[in-house]
Amino acid sequence: MNKVFHLLPNPQLNAPVFLDLREQDGPDYLVGGMAFDPSLRPQASIELGALLVGPVDGSELQRFQQLMQMEGLSLQPTRMMYDRLYACERLAVGHASANPMLRDLALKLFNSYQQAGEWIGLAH
Repeated sequence: MNKVFHLLPNPQLNAPVFLDLREQDGPDYLVGGMAFDPSLRPQASIELGALLVGPVDGSELQRFQQLMQMEGLSLQPTRMMYDRLYACERLAVGHASANPMLRDLALKLFNSYQQAGEWIGLAH
């Protein structure tokens, strides 16, 4: 027998699935007449947690920016979270500063990046 392939969808085979997102009375949740686990049911709210997650604490990056600014050096704290090359270069500049607080914080931040595995694969 020859198989016939149709380019047009069969409406009975490709029928959309409608989810009723309203609260159900019983423990059974149905999709197309079939029950499924309530834990798979879409949730009314989602916990986003921390919106910005990085290898170092954001408050320490803000302090690093302030100390860099006091030395006349520029810093983009948000970029420090995502751009490893930029972070490494800025930390090196901060560590080479004459300000002991800036040097100490640069070393602390460098160690935090190191502990998070951010320098793995980074060409020096």
